[in-house]
Amino acid sequence: MINTDSLKKDFLASIIVFLVAMPLAIGISIACGLPVYCGIISGIIGGIIVGALSGNSLQVSGPAAGLILIVVDIIHNLGIEKLFLIIFVVGLIQILFGFLSLGKWFRAISPAIIQGMLAGIGISIFLSQFHIMLDSKPQNSFIENILDLGSVIYHSVLPMNGSAHHLASIIGIITIAIIIIWNALPSKKLKALPAALIAVISATLLANILHFDINYIQIGDNFRGDANFLKISSLSHIFDIKVLISALVITFIASAETLLTSTAIDKMSTKSKTDYDKEIIAQGVGNTLSGIVGGLPITGVIVRSAANINADAQTRRSTILHGLWILLFVSFFPFILNFIPVSSLAAILVYTGYKLVDIDAAKHIFKLSKGEFAIYIITLTAILFTNLFEGILVGFFCALVKSAYKVLKVDIDTEYNEQTNTIIAKVHGNITFIQLPTLIEALESLPRDKNITLCAERLYYIDHACIDFIKEWEKERASEIEEKSLPYDVHVDWEQMKETYPSFKWCHFHKSHDENDTPSLH
Repeated sequence: MINTDSLKKDFLASIIVFLVAMPLAIGISIACGLPVYCGIISGIIGGIIVGALSGNSLQVSGPAAGLILIVVDIIHNLGIEKLFLIIFVVGLIQILFGFLSLGKWFRAISPAIIQGMLAGIGISIFLSQFHIMLDSKPQNSFIENILDLGSVIYHSVLPMNGSAHHLASIIGIITIAIIIIWNALPSKKLKALPAALIAVISATLLANILHFDINYIQIGDNFRGDANFLKISSLSHIFDIKVLISALVITFIASAETLLTSTAIDKMSTKSKTDYDKEIIAQGVGNTLSGIVGGLPITGVIVRSAANINADAQTRRSTILHGLWILLFVSFFPFILNFIPVSSLAAILVYTGYKLVDIDAAKHIFKLSKGEFAIYIITLTAILFTNLFEGILVGFFCALVKSAYKVLKVDIDTEYNEQTNTIIAKVHGNITFIQLPTLIEALESLPRDKNITLCAERLYYIDHACIDFIKEWEKERASEIEEKSLPYDVHVDWEQMKETYPSFKWCHFHKSHDENDTPSLH
């Protein structure tokens, strides 16, 4: 029996999500240089198909701003036909990974890389869409966009001469201002309406009432007229190395964004509990279909999902219904889209790009670890000066180098106690035979005119080779002290070593420097 209260809440939530999703789907299509159809069809598939199969009942899927850069790069280098082939392959890979239960591995990514990636994407989207918001053409690189920014602003904003650039800038600025003001309103009832929708409606009314001669969305009476289906002939390129690499890049980014969004949703709502493998399969089915019918890559997206939760959605019905509303709207009222200024949609993406640069997250990473913050900055910078794929690879390489350094590093800190004339040497980290030369140098450099106590404070791992060396080092020091009748002592805390390395059977622990009392391993 259907719970009418739950159905009512899902229905109202679906309307809210639909109103949030429509301008984003259209804006992302335009930002990619593709027909509006591409974003809309992927929004429909993400809502109806992925929503029905999803491993997270409250997650909303559709085209994502985070993939704009890579889609543009693929179109530029490989062409639109191969873009749809790549999206099709992405879907197949995701389905395979889901059936192999590899979904959880897409979450095993350093937050510094994720935040650096999002910040790099955000800055790139901000700069490119800022140009479009002013009815200007974005440049081909981050540096060119930066260098061109001052000129674009000067010629679009400052000389208020009624040119197309000037009028577009007014629409863009009004759109962003309305979003900011609407989000700052204290009334929860008013804020239930999406700020982006209110901004687009307001900007559209202003532009059309005043007959602004600027760029508007161009779509016929039938939005399907721009459909560009995957061609059978394109399948012959399915094993091309560039196609496979691009597919793997999108798979990684889309899957990571989806599953990280799922994790965030689980924290936001007690009604959500993600099945990660089921979710990745659902995304795979969605991307396979999207590639076939000429849509954009699909991911789980936090903005639409958060709107769904905030609207008190109860089940996956809200997600499915939002996709149905998109389908019905573009089927019966596509002409309405022709009244929307391109600069208004670009302004939404300018604001979205700004929001992707999460300053609070960057501060948190800086407080946690300076090394992780360095990875964040390096990933961000690499994306800006190269491209998304190479930037992420640079970030991963830095993260691996940092992890290897941490794993291979051995620290021995010393403290001196004047009263007992004792040096306490504390071994930290993970010590294997690879670090044996460093360990030898550190222990041999300890002074011979003081008592020595070696302890395994914060020692996480030590292997057999290093234990054998420490045994020999202790024996030699003890023999030297005994032979020269020196008033010193050497002591290794084998109890702590045992706790660190319990997989060996320790016979006994020394109480004196007698050779027979030296600890041994079986």
